[in-house]
Amino acid sequence: MEVYLNHILKGQKFQFFYQPIYDLNTWHIFAFESLLRVPDQPKLHIEELFSIARRNHTLYELDTFAITGAVETFPFALFTEPQLFINLFPSTLLDNRFEYFLYQLIMKYPQAKGKIVFELNESAKELESWTTVPALAKKIQWLNQSNIPIAIDDVGTGSATLKQVIEYKPKYIKLDRYFAKDLASSKEKQQIVQLLTNYNVEYTTLILEGIEDEKDLAIARALNVPFAQGYLIGKPQPISYYKTQYTFHNSIYKYQ
Repeated sequence: MEVYLNHILKGQKFQFFYQPIYDLNTWHIFAFESLLRVPDQPKLHIEELFSIARRNHTLYELDTFAITGAVETFPFALFTEPQLFINLFPSTLLDNRFEYFLYQLIMKYPQAKGKIVFELNESAKELESWTTVPALAKKIQWLNQSNIPIAIDDVGTGSATLKQVIEYKPKYIKLDRYFAKDLASSKEKQQIVQLLTNYNVEYTTLILEGIEDEKDLAIARALNVPFAQGYLIGKPQPISYYKTQYTFHNSIYKYQ
């Protein structure tokens, strides 16, 4: 499998899908999350691919390749308002090469400036990076000063904890899909969702992941959840799909 990873890296045999994040007040697309796919291995879990890269000491290369591809294939000229959420491993952010990589990326794709949000990966294998609080906080501060906010993914499960939300002060909290599932029938989940919806509202915004049921979506709206993501409201698709749908989702744009 390590040989296969090197093969697809060299051959750039990847595809990028994009999943919308909706503003629940306006029903406009607020952002897209970029998701990496391997077309000739549809059953390959992308987490497995990154685990292989970690074992092969090529995680930084795969992560930055995915970031470049996400920016390269996203039509910023068409989607002038939506943000682009891109997954990023904390260890990649801490790598000494990353600042120059990002500088080169923005120089090559200036239309991406001010449009990117880095979504910090919550993998348990990144625990060491998460716990280097001063170093990681400094890197996050540098991103903020570069007009690149962060989101913390899967808050509430795994290694993504409320402690990290307090320590790193993300612009966006992405609440794990666990809290969206059966939200309509769980008072406890509703209380947690409402608590985080109201948390530090001047600086931090909640995104509820994993919306797959209409009743759960209705409760999320009743709780004033500002943004949501999930298969019910938008599946991961090639960006060409959303190009053709954008007029329907946001009437201020016209695509031909």
